[in-house]
Amino acid sequence: MTTDTDQPLLYCPIDLVPHPGWKQAQAGAFAWMSRCRLFDDTSIPREGSVGTNSAQVTGSMIPTASHDRLLFYTTFMYWGFVVDDAFDLGAPTDRVQRYRALCPPVMRALESPWARVPENDHPAVTLLRELRLSMDGCFTASQTRLWIDTIYSWLLGCGLELSDAVHATTLGVDEYLFMVLYSNALRPVTVTLEICGSTGEVPAREREDPKVVALGQMAGVLMALYADLFSAGKEGPDDQNMINSMIGDADCTASQAVTEIVAICERIMVAFLRLRDQVLPGVSEHTRIYLTNLGYAVRGVLDWCHDLPRFTPSSANPLPRFAPLRVERPTDPEPVPLPYRSIAWWWDQLNP
Repeated sequence: MTTDTDQPLLYCPIDLVPHPGWKQAQAGAFAWMSRCRLFDDTSIPREGSVGTNSAQVTGSMIPTASHDRLLFYTTFMYWGFVVDDAFDLGAPTDRVQRYRALCPPVMRALESPWARVPENDHPAVTLLRELRLSMDGCFTASQTRLWIDTIYSWLLGCGLELSDAVHATTLGVDEYLFMVLYSNALRPVTVTLEICGSTGEVPAREREDPKVVALGQMAGVLMALYADLFSAGKEGPDDQNMINSMIGDADCTASQAVTEIVAICERIMVAFLRLRDQVLPGVSEHTRIYLTNLGYAVRGVLDWCHDLPRFTPSSANPLPRFAPLRVERPTDPEPVPLPYRSIAWWWDQLNP
């Protein structure tokens, strides 16, 4: 889907709604990180965290949230980027060693935040423990357990991705579309959005409804694909992303893969909006807020990706920075299923 000048057309008709308090949340998050001595570790530069723009994008995901919940989510996002870099940067063997060293204390901080800890605990673990302890006064026990379990799912996804890196394995498109929800932390992102977006709890029967699950996965995959498209100019041929998966499956060029992924994004967006319109009238207030915020998150991540310093192209990569034209109308308004088994069930949730 391109114009006559080959400019990609990215269909996303959702409004961008910034949170009015995102700058205050940013200041609060950095104060929290500083108290935990996160930036005392020279491998975690303060300017690197500033450059993630986490507060701004988080505010666009939950634009009506209270300050306390926005602060929690923002700080968690900053924490996530620090840990993601530890698992994602450098040679695969070094990444595996850092993963093995960090996972047990991270799990301890989640499950036993009241335990005595060594004085030399990693500052990221200290921050996570404080985040976990802060939940007891703000969230229900079931929300806390849900949040903890999604971080475990992310650790599992990271471990599988590291295994692929060590063995130089490239996932096919179908497997990547499912695994990216875990390796890219999309489950923690969408679940933290759910519990922070409003002051109430999404009923379990609604959260586990296949239609609501599908909407959460659609939003997560869209956010992941946007990140893959915008970071294409800095990624290498061995990195795990949708572009390399598409090249491997379709035996195409990187530019052709980008064009195909843009078309996939449109198909998912069309289905997401149609399904959400069908689901919203029949769910509770807190589920409506969650599903509305999923849309805001998709648009917020799209705008966030445009100027993110982390996605600056490498001089060795022939692909320029992705620069699409956002459009309000799809090329094809019919929600035609995509031919990938791991996500095809999303379209089964649509009413005729």
